Amino acid sequence: MHATRATAGPTVPPDAVTIVPAAPDRVPLRTPEGVWALVVTTVGLTIAGCGTDPTAPHPGPVHTDITALFAGCWLPGPPPASLNRGDVAVRLTAPADRDRTRADVEVLAAREDGWTSVRTLPALDTRWPHHVATTVLSWMRGLAEEAVRTLTWRAFAASLGSDCAHIGPPPDAADALGTLIDAGLVAVGDHLEWNEHTATVCPGGALVQGTELRELGGSAVSALATSLATPVTVNGWHLWRLARDGRTLAGLRAELAARCPDGPPATSDLP
Repeated sequence: MHATRATAGPTVPPDAVTIVPAAPDRVPLRTPEGVWALVVTTVGLTIAGCGTDPTAPHPGPVHTDITALFAGCWLPGPPPASLNRGDVAVRLTAPADRDRTRADVEVLAAREDGWTSVRTLPALDTRWPHHVATTVLSWMRGLAEEAVRTLTWRAFAASLGSDCAHIGPPPDAADALGTLIDAGLVAVGDHLEWNEHTATVCPGGALVQGTELRELGGSAVSALATSLATPVTVNGWHLWRLARDGRTLAGLRAELAARCPDGPPATSDLP
């Protein structure tokens, strides 16, 4: 299935495949048979091609390896976008001329209204991760920040109670941690662990670093993990594990998707 199993440290999940760094002949140019896409778990950029002479011309992305780390997990089918909101995936398909040494690379983002194609680059060679990394990273961070803004709005509105009508309509870009709470798979007060970090699940699906429960100032699953992994950008769903049984949030999310093939239940944490 090409690529290599993850050995790149704590920001790469054990079940992920590492595409950068990898030998060119290990970089996949097609999504494997029986697989829908690669959900990206880890992206790290590097400043490459910048020599000591500041007046020298920059070689540009075509000749520059800007990606230090690129990893992800193969998905057998498209999971519910509303449950996987915030995930960014990559699909590799044959180009128009069917050249086996190149691939059309499509970047997709999971949003409330479905998996959205955000960019497609045609006929790339095995250096394709360097061409799509900035797009993938930008969407991963942007969606994580949207989730934080939604959680912040909900917490603020809840603190106002019935007086919240004047602050405008709520944003709707939270991740699915609140849905897991509603489904009974995660509980408020649960501790999550990753790479010697601990986080606590708070009301409404927010996360706070540490072991104390707080009503305000929470973050989202991937946003908190990325803040702890910076400068690497990560998908926290594949990293955070329940302290009480070791299951990943991604695994719990998949369990809920299997329970509810027609889509997850509506969350009940809106103010």
